[in-house]
Amino acid sequence: MSASITLVLGAVPWEIKPIIAALKGRHRATLAKLPYHVGYIGKARVVVAITGVGKTNAAMVTTLFLTRFKPARLLYTGSAARLDPTIRTGDVIVGRRTFHHDAGSDQEGGMQYRKIIGPFPGKPTHFRFDADRELLKRVLAIAAAYTPSTVTANGSSYTPQVQPGYICSGDVFGMTAAKISDIRSKLGCQLVEMEGAAVAQVCQALDVPHVVIRGGSNLAQPNPGSDYKALGQIAARQAAFFTMHALGHLA
Repeated sequence: MSASITLVLGAVPWEIKPIIAALKGRHRATLAKLPYHVGYIGKARVVVAITGVGKTNAAMVTTLFLTRFKPARLLYTGSAARLDPTIRTGDVIVGRRTFHHDAGSDQEGGMQYRKIIGPFPGKPTHFRFDADRELLKRVLAIAAAYTPSTVTANGSSYTPQVQPGYICSGDVFGMTAAKISDIRSKLGCQLVEMEGAAVAQVCQALDVPHVVIRGGSNLAQPNPGSDYKALGQIAARQAAFFTMHALGHLA
């Protein structure tokens, strides 16, 4: 494991664009035809790439990059829909824990979450994954002294917050009201997206410290397309700005 490398991943180009732009001594390369950038933020040597959308893409790319670079830590950054309406667009959640919200049995009363047979003998795969304790502690300490840039969204301007919370993942873009209610009541998550838990699962399996950092975008809903287009990049920038700030201090 390289103490000098932090791997930063996001699902789509605009989630990592500010981080790439901030890299000093930046150069571009490819791994298995996947583009990535290497450079420095402060004293931190950083490798930055996108995973693509969805849990399979995220798990595949994460595994490749962890195996190749053996980083000291991984930060996953980007936007996520707001399950908790008290979270505002641009508020950043540092994931204490991530969940697969589609792991188990989908019954009339909603999901029954359960472990499944995993690849390691005698070790079932869970549907939830805790962030690395020490890395989470450091990132939250950094957040306590961080002042986000002002956001204008949904008809008002304000200073977003950075706070710990729960994030869940699944391979669906829109959600019914019943599904949203089920996640809230059973998992207690603030945000929902499509990659974080898969990345966390790979990191946990390969013993790489990780934290998922997500900016809240649109409210979770059945058809989020237009709201996501309006708010997703605002959320992604806030997550990226905080990720960059954290990188400068983690080194």
